Amino acid sequence: MNKIGSEERHTFRAVFGKYGYKRYHDKLRGELYSPTMVVKQVEIIDDPEKPRSVTDHLWLNLTKSFTSLGLLHSGDKIQFDGRVVEYTQGYINKDKKDYKLSYPTKVELIENREVIPLPEDHQVLIGMIMNLNYNFYMKTKRPFVPYFMDAFEEWQNNQDNPLSIECHQGNEWENSEKYERLNYHAEEKAWQDAKMAQQEAKKKNMAEGIEFLKKHPEWIDEVIVIGKRKEQEVGVKENHPSAKHCFISSSSLENFVNTKQLDLPPKQIRKLITKIKYALAFDWFKEKFQGEKSEDMDNPFSKLANFYNQK
Repeated sequence: MNKIGSEERHTFRAVFGKYGYKRYHDKLRGELYSPTMVVKQVEIIDDPEKPRSVTDHLWLNLTKSFTSLGLLHSGDKIQFDGRVVEYTQGYINKDKKDYKLSYPTKVELIENREVIPLPEDHQVLIGMIMNLNYNFYMKTKRPFVPYFMDAFEEWQNNQDNPLSIECHQGNEWENSEKYERLNYHAEEKAWQDAKMAQQEAKKKNMAEGIEFLKKHPEWIDEVIVIGKRKEQEVGVKENHPSAKHCFISSSSLENFVNTKQLDLPPKQIRKLITKIKYALAFDWFKEKFQGEKSEDMDNPFSKLANFYNQK
């Protein structure tokens, strides 16, 4: 990487490996934890027709630009712009030179697929990584700080669709009382832009889901039957996680749509399920579910526009 130089920014392509964290000591704040990720097969693709291999693997800070991609899986291909900079390794001697990529921008997932959002809270994110790598960290005797582990478990319990990551108990290998959250002010604007794009995508999915259900009124009746049955199973609890979607879980909705034997590619069916799921959380469907009527019931797009204008 030292041959690349640090004067210019380049476009890189890489394969995601796994999440991790780095731990270091601050004289004032104690032990600090920062999320990281490792990528493999790193290439410069300034000229997409002539990619240049850079390194077999590279550790990057898990900045908000990368967390905005959602939960990545090993093998996912990502692309980003960055500049190569030299830094010094080591805590005592600090005499080993190495290279890293700084200030990554224009981060994107090359594959176009639905992604699961990562926790926004730094404490929860570190806890997620500790749980995600639990078996490996157990073998290497890395600490499972209760401060992080408990935060992730609490976050999981409050999700309508929790991540498929098992929660484990923390230990007392390290005292985390002096821990202080790290901030990434330089990434704030990019994060806000990505969040706005996600909100717009959600709004679009919700509107298209409502429009599809309007064209298939028989689906509405059948989905309501499923929701009512689930409601009886859990009891009428407004604070129950599934109440947001009228007691209809993702799995039950997926099973229902699959019974329709739609003549669509699997990818389009998954997108349709996502759109319908968003529609189930909107007032228009909740009124149908509860048997209520309003003047705007037949005009969901107007209600949708009013809903977002009030935000």
